[in-house]
Amino acid sequence: MMSKKLELVKKIEAIVGKPNVLTHGEMFDEFSTSTMKEQTHPYAVIIPNNKNDVLQIVKLFNDANSQNDEKFQLHPISSGKNWGYTCSEAGSDNAFLLYLVNLNNITEYDDTLGTVRIGTGVTQKQLYNFLKEKGLKFWMDATGSSVDCSVLGNSLERGFGHTPAGNHFEFISDLDVVLGNGKAISTGFRQFSDESKRFASEGIYKWGVGPYVDGIFSQSTLGIVTEATLKLIAAPECYLPFFISTQNDTNINVLVDRIRDLRERQVIKSCVHITNLDKSLQAALDESDWPLSKLSLSDEDRKRHTKAYMLNEWTASGALYGSVEEVEVWKKKIKRTFANGEFKVQFISEAKFKWLKRIAPKVSQLSGLKVDKTLDKLNSLMKLKRGEPTNDFLKSVHYKLSQLPLDRDFTKLERNKVGLIWLAPTAPATGKNAQNLVSIVSEVLEEFDVESAISMTVLTPTAIECVISLLYDRQSENSDRQAERCHNALNKQLIHSGYLTYRFNSLQHRDYNDFYSSTLITSIREIKHTLDPNSVIASGRYGL
Repeated sequence: MMSKKLELVKKIEAIVGKPNVLTHGEMFDEFSTSTMKEQTHPYAVIIPNNKNDVLQIVKLFNDANSQNDEKFQLHPISSGKNWGYTCSEAGSDNAFLLYLVNLNNITEYDDTLGTVRIGTGVTQKQLYNFLKEKGLKFWMDATGSSVDCSVLGNSLERGFGHTPAGNHFEFISDLDVVLGNGKAISTGFRQFSDESKRFASEGIYKWGVGPYVDGIFSQSTLGIVTEATLKLIAAPECYLPFFISTQNDTNINVLVDRIRDLRERQVIKSCVHITNLDKSLQAALDESDWPLSKLSLSDEDRKRHTKAYMLNEWTASGALYGSVEEVEVWKKKIKRTFANGEFKVQFISEAKFKWLKRIAPKVSQLSGLKVDKTLDKLNSLMKLKRGEPTNDFLKSVHYKLSQLPLDRDFTKLERNKVGLIWLAPTAPATGKNAQNLVSIVSEVLEEFDVESAISMTVLTPTAIECVISLLYDRQSENSDRQAERCHNALNKQLIHSGYLTYRFNSLQHRDYNDFYSSTLITSIREIKHTLDPNSVIASGRYGL
């Protein structure tokens, strides 16, 4: 007698086609691991062809769950490149993964208003190439992750980037959603449109009319978002990256306060990323430098690499976007703000960068410094500040490995046994809070002999999003357990000190009820029961 799960698989195959249901093989195995402790193994991976397939699959699961005591779980993922958080793993063993990679249509591009309609499977690379073909009249915002990460997936997790459009969820609207009850809805003004009638108001005003509901589909399991409208930014007349650095590790408080003020006064409109020396070292070191299998760098190694790559205790990076005249005024304002001698301010235009590349070989030869390699990393960062995605930073997360991939493919983090956990606390954008975060992180990680690799992003004039990188070698015995212990200790101390994370990794989903229960989530669970009465969609994520 055929099992109920196998019966379900046969029905799914009838919807999407047998080749689009994976139950074994190399590709299937990729969905059974992550960059942290391997926690779940899916029963099957489903690859829908389009939005209608998603709708039919959810209806099928609703029917199955309403008729059986056993509840079949459907876990949607976009590109599966959510490294350090949940990667591509399902929330529970034997769940069905809904892999939305084929929902990759780019439509309704408006080259006057700068809006574009994208599916959940559209990657950063795909969208950038699309805009490039259109002449880059408008720019996207890119994260420092893979070029193959989902634009919409990152937005729904409230990820952020580098440009004035760096707060990603702010720039999407008019969602198409398949609810857990098997109904399809649209939000914003799009709710009133259908095949016979389209409204000009659609896609231009995020809030629509009536109750605003887009937010309940961000970081939730209330529905599967299949498509949305993305607002792009107009290519600026002038774009000028800047770097502000200090050799004094206690200057983080002054640095944050001054950047917050510049953000508040609209001198700086972009997100500003601030990295400490350990984080800069992770990005700068190449294979010839990597301290393979070491827990943390020795003081001697730190000093040597810091000098060779011309690094600083803290470095802030951002860019100015505007007319030539505006940028010149803002440039002078930034210079005056940091004119006390404790900070070094550098503005590097595209023309200046090309000149630096020309002279770099000679300078490297005469000085013994790794100018060429430093400029390569600088170029990767400058790409992001003009909305160009890159894989250039993926290599750096491999530097703890005792054994490198033979094919030198650094885009396969899970396969390569990279150990990576992100922890992302949010803090008020003040120097006092920034300094406090640094103290907490440094103290806890020192106990575990782990580098305090910290980046802070002044996302708004009020909020800092801090990202702490826990890097390790998953090939080492007990490394997963030790990394989990380190993560748990740090997370507990951050919560105790008043700093909550803006985004959860797999460990935090698992421990949600221990740390994050609230009256609000109790009410949202009631909404979950209404929209997903048969518990089809990814139960357990974010407490739902």
